[in-house]
Amino acid sequence: MKRFLLPLAIALCYFSCGEKGTDSLSKSADFHLEIVDSMRIDYLGSLWIQDYDSISQEYIGLTRVDQEIVIMDQNGQVTSNFVIPNEGPNSIVGVFSISYRNGAIQILDSRNGFHFLTHDGIIESNLPLPYSYIFVNNRIHPTFYQVNNQLAYLRPERSDSLKGGTMGGLVKYMYELPIVELYDSLSGSISQTMNFPKTSIYADGNYYFLPFPTVLKQDDLWYLYFTNELKFFVYREEGADIVLEKTVDMVVNDVVLPLGVPFSAAAEYSMGDQRPGKIEQFYRYKGQTILIYSKGIPEERVLLSQKDPSIELVNETYAAVFDENYKLLKNDIPVPEGLVFSRVITGNGEILALKDQDYFGVEEEFVIYYKLKLLHE
Repeated sequence: MKRFLLPLAIALCYFSCGEKGTDSLSKSADFHLEIVDSMRIDYLGSLWIQDYDSISQEYIGLTRVDQEIVIMDQNGQVTSNFVIPNEGPNSIVGVFSISYRNGAIQILDSRNGFHFLTHDGIIESNLPLPYSYIFVNNRIHPTFYQVNNQLAYLRPERSDSLKGGTMGGLVKYMYELPIVELYDSLSGSISQTMNFPKTSIYADGNYYFLPFPTVLKQDDLWYLYFTNELKFFVYREEGADIVLEKTVDMVVNDVVLPLGVPFSAAAEYSMGDQRPGKIEQFYRYKGQTILIYSKGIPEERVLLSQKDPSIELVNETYAAVFDENYKLLKNDIPVPEGLVFSRVITGNGEILALKDQDYFGVEEEFVIYYKLKLLHE
């Protein structure tokens, strides 16, 4: 399928989804991604936008290196920026998750629980978790949601569960436990919900390394997906529980699946030569589900590239859209190259994606985010 290169100049670009096939998917409307706007931020360095506050209509960004937080308006104008120290007064040790709601910042750190900050970075209060923990994940999530006045967040691993044992034993344990933890800050009680889905590849009895779950919530619906798997799972709140309602397969042709091994062989397992397909970002807008995903690269091509540097490993990115009942409307929708998609979608359906300066071979003294919409005709 034809690919499109994002121009360096700011422009409104039209990306059609190519020629129509004869299958049932092509009978639906023709979807395409269109750049509708861009946002220039006068910031030198890597800045990853993490959240959008629909009340203040501002974005919050984070630099992983020095924990600098940058808040900007719709036009990219910086309204606040500050560095969170790693030690000393007002310190936070490792930002694992961050949210921006109604002009206030919430952070869950890697050691001491929750922190609540003002727009200008003043820590107003803290809520420690009552046990020692560690997060085994590689993505920044929303800090927490609320379920029946309880904080609901991605379950961390308790430090005492990681002592001793083998990697295979740890991962098997992670494949079996619920995904979400509920914390009643008034009573101090902690419970777990959102059972690990038996319909996931990670539940087939084999070892696939760490699952790296991502959890999102919209109203009383929850969405879960794992790394290296082109499925997502729809859950619904039922009282104090979050219960699996549907498993949605993305129905992608030519996807590269991860290779599993028996847990007895976990110590020798390596992801070094694997490039499986994966969901890059997940969005909900007006009942529709929009996914950014890659299909992966076959292992044999990865191995060939190690012998022949002239072989390029291109893992192309696509979009897919599902209706309100999670019926696939279209997949393999072309996505412009040179973008790194954030987890942010605004109230009017604009998806933010970073212009990758390394991809374009430029060093600019500012950061560009493009705003894209998935449109159909």
